Amino acid sequence: MLIFAILLLYSCTDKNRVWQQNTIIKDCVWNKDTVLKFNIPADDTLTLYSLSIDLRNRTDYSFQNLYLFLNINAPNGNTTTDTLNFTLAHDDGRWTGEGGLFSKFRENTFLYREYIRFPEKGDYMINIRHGMRKDDLEGIFSVGLTLNYSEN
Repeated sequence: MLIFAILLLYSCTDKNRVWQQNTIIKDCVWNKDTVLKFNIPADDTLTLYSLSIDLRNRTDYSFQNLYLFLNINAPNGNTTTDTLNFTLAHDDGRWTGEGGLFSKFRENTFLYREYIRFPEKGDYMINIRHGMRKDDLEGIFSVGLTLNYSEN
């Protein structure tokens, strides 16, 4: 049985995943001044990657969407800034993403960029903060990033 369980777990791992990090928001209350920091070490400048944002929210989240401000600081000092808008609920109130019928959480993975290369080796710092109109945003459980090999 133990061998079967190990084989099952191994077969379920995502072979395209290069790196992943999630940050849990304390008490599901994200202050507008709280910056989530992610460090992606890049050693390969030739391979194509895709970068996704992983969001987990409670079903008592008060909004249909989530605005994020994202900054990427490259090793050479260059900075890229983006404003992102993710839909977490449909117009009729149904939540997007995955979660059980009676679960109080929903999990979404949004593709941020596809077919990207790191132009130089080093650490890429990614900072994320929310861009909603409330100072203390309630209902966001965690925010994460996933770097995968691009499929093509």
